Amino acid sequence: MFFNRDKSTEPRTGLTDAKKAQINAVVKSWGQVKVAGRTPTYDGTEPPVQLLSKEELDYFLQAMEQEAARIDAEATELSKRRLAEIAEKDAQIASLNREIEATRERVNAQGLEVQRRADARAKLLAVVRKIEPNLDASKITKDADIRREVVRRRFGDAAVDGRSEAYVDERFESLEARVNVDPFAAVMKDHGRTPAPGTREAADKAWQNMVDDLTSYHRKH
Repeated sequence: MFFNRDKSTEPRTGLTDAKKAQINAVVKSWGQVKVAGRTPTYDGTEPPVQLLSKEELDYFLQAMEQEAARIDAEATELSKRRLAEIAEKDAQIASLNREIEATRERVNAQGLEVQRRADARAKLLAVVRKIEPNLDASKITKDADIRREVVRRRFGDAAVDGRSEAYVDERFESLEARVNVDPFAAVMKDHGRTPAPGTREAADKAWQNMVDDLTSYHRKH
């Protein structure tokens, strides 16, 4: 060690400021070596510290205990900071992962919605081609406008002007139902049967008959 307690030397009493400073320097040097993880060695360039009194020995032991406690406290604090930094990094990574997952789910949902709209659009255009072959519905942006135009062409302006979207959709659905019915099954079903008066079916049939009559009249004249 960096000190020497020579028992052959005549004991002294008291503790001088110079001795305190010398002991403090040795203890501080030991602390630095300890923190660095090196093994304390004596190279002989400086004379060893001689502890010649009980006061000097007690002071040295107290200084060593305090330095060791300080090193332990710093190590504990450093460990806490590192653990806190690790926890913060883990939280950031977890947050980033959640954000990535949320983005992935949002993109997937958007993709599904785009596909759903594309399928619905394709189905609508197919129905329109059956109801009104002369209408190029692909040039109309909104599906609601397509249905409104089909209803207008089939039933006239009165069927759409001032009418709610729900009403127009209902009229369009009635047209869709007609074009999607199996002709043979419809003939067999309707053979010899007249819609009951006052029913929606009777009203639709009367409306269609009126439209057909007007259409036939204009074609003849």
